Amino acid sequence: MTSTDDGHDIASRSPATEEPQQTYSPGPIEPVLEMEEMLVARLTQGVDHCDWDQLQEKYTDAMDEHSRVEEDLRAQTTKLLDIFTAWSQTAMLQDEQRALKRFKTQMQHVQHSEVSVENKKKHYTEVVKAFQSALALLNEQLKA
Repeated sequence: MTSTDDGHDIASRSPATEEPQQTYSPGPIEPVLEMEEMLVARLTQGVDHCDWDQLQEKYTDAMDEHSRVEEDLRAQTTKLLDIFTAWSQTAMLQDEQRALKRFKTQMQHVQHSEVSVENKKKHYTEVVKAFQSALALLNEQLKA
């Protein structure tokens, strides 16, 4: 069984013991309108005596200050962008230099390998010629 906050079981409660629900009924709207009119009157009462030239001057000064701040931010952003551009170009230049050194090293390795293969080829050619000469001498000695 479920119970209410006051500890009574819901099933055991009769409709007569339930508290009556309060419903909202809107009151007359005239007092609200009167309050609104008083509020508007109080807010607008100083408008007639306002120094509009002073207000415009304050507004202009505030806008000028915001323009100066914006220009300072723009100048700082430009400086930071220049620094970033210099950094990225330096990094790119270093990468290009490393790539050039790597390419030169690879070229030297390839050239050295080509020379080594050419020398081995010459050596094996000379060895084959030496064996051919030795076989020719043996054949001549066997014929004689």
